[in-house]
Amino acid sequence: MVLRRTGAVVGLCFAVSTAGAQDLPPPQPGDAVEMIELMLGRVPSRHDSPLAAMHGLADLYGRGLEQARSGTPGAAGLWLLLGDVALRSTDAGLTQSYAADMLPLYRQQPDAILLVLTDAPWLAPSTCHHLSAYFGSEDRPEDGRAPFLASETPRIAKALPDPVASACLEALATPR
Repeated sequence: MVLRRTGAVVGLCFAVSTAGAQDLPPPQPGDAVEMIELMLGRVPSRHDSPLAAMHGLADLYGRGLEQARSGTPGAAGLWLLLGDVALRSTDAGLTQSYAADMLPLYRQQPDAILLVLTDAPWLAPSTCHHLSAYFGSEDRPEDGRAPFLASETPRIAKALPDPVASACLEALATPR
């Protein structure tokens, strides 16, 4: 069991970090295992019940966002990975949380977010979906989309490989 958990942690680290970031400290083992179990559609084993798992997921989300906001090395990639899991799992509450928090984090650290997407382009569809979902969701105005696209299109097009950038910009232009 320990070997499997260690392997899961190592695999998770390699999956969302740049070649130059391999020296970064790995995520907490319990968080890494929880993310992998979530990817597999399982109730995380460190929680005693589905209700405890729901609260644990909220804690994992909050810790990940806080670490990403503070610029903790590697944290943005892990938080984007959890966002991918949220979108694939159709967890409406978690997806709405990403819709609310992704754009403010992107505005704070656009280069860090784009670096993660450059190195892990498979995270771009979910990340761009969450960025797009910010506009027009809840009390956030849809009319902020056009100025965001105008200001960020050159940065995104320069940072991401062409097919990834094109798909991301298309997602950003599409109301959710």
